[in-house]
Amino acid sequence: MAGRYKVTTNSIRNLIIEHFKDSKSIRTIGKLVKVSHSIVFAIIKRWKLRGTVENALKSGAPHKPTPRNRSFIMNKSKKNPRLSAMKLTTEVEKKICNKSKS
Repeated sequence: MAGRYKVTTNSIRNLIIEHFKDSKSIRTIGKLVKVSHSIVFAIIKRWKLRGTVENALKSGAPHKPTPRNRSFIMNKSKKNPRLSAMKLTTEVEKKICNKSKS
């Protein structure tokens, strides 16, 4: 699956910052680097805020259920929409325990 937008590379971001340090306007930088002025503005704003053009680290814990377990849960809930969360949890735990014992 392709991404929703084109990602600007770090070299382009650094080039934008260099042009900004040379006191060129945002629209002029956009035309020179061939990106929109809103992207140029966002990169400069992020650089002023963080002091770097690198991507920020993403926070949060990784997903616990595997894709296979997620699809199992979705199929169970589609087959029986009235199934309570507790019963669904016990069925998932039974499935996981049976897989680990085999």
